[in-house]
Amino acid sequence: MRLNVSHLLKAPVGTREVLHLNSGAVTLGDDLNLHYLRGDISLTRIIEGLLAEGELETAFDYECVRCLTPFPLSLTVELEDLMFALPRSSKNHQYRISEDGWIYLNSALREQILLSIPMRTLCRPDCKGLCSQCGQNWNEGPCDCQEQEIDPRLAILRDLL
Repeated sequence: MRLNVSHLLKAPVGTREVLHLNSGAVTLGDDLNLHYLRGDISLTRIIEGLLAEGELETAFDYECVRCLTPFPLSLTVELEDLMFALPRSSKNHQYRISEDGWIYLNSALREQILLSIPMRTLCRPDCKGLCSQCGQNWNEGPCDCQEQEIDPRLAILRDLL
């Protein structure tokens, strides 16, 4: 995602502009394909460059941790990053405003989206998971596996489940 902000770089410190995003499919890197990206990004002129803040909504295909089924994961992502007006020789290329006034938000958006993914993503709250013996998805129905015999010394623990 590329935005022309040359007019903001010429504006006085404190100038703010709000961008409304409502895009369809967006690709951020090789492995992150968003279904949509919606929300507002506020760009504020600061001494070093621009402050980008906003709240964005998105969805993309992710995998359930219990049954390994792909499902659309919806997220709300908070964005707050500094975009520096640095010379071309600067080593920090990701968050740099180009000399002709363009910023590239792909790296910042990708980073925030990946950080916002919950540790345990489920396709649905009552996901039953997979059979540990045959791999049958229990959401689609039971399997024909026989229940394993429990060691008699640990049988008392079964009552706790």
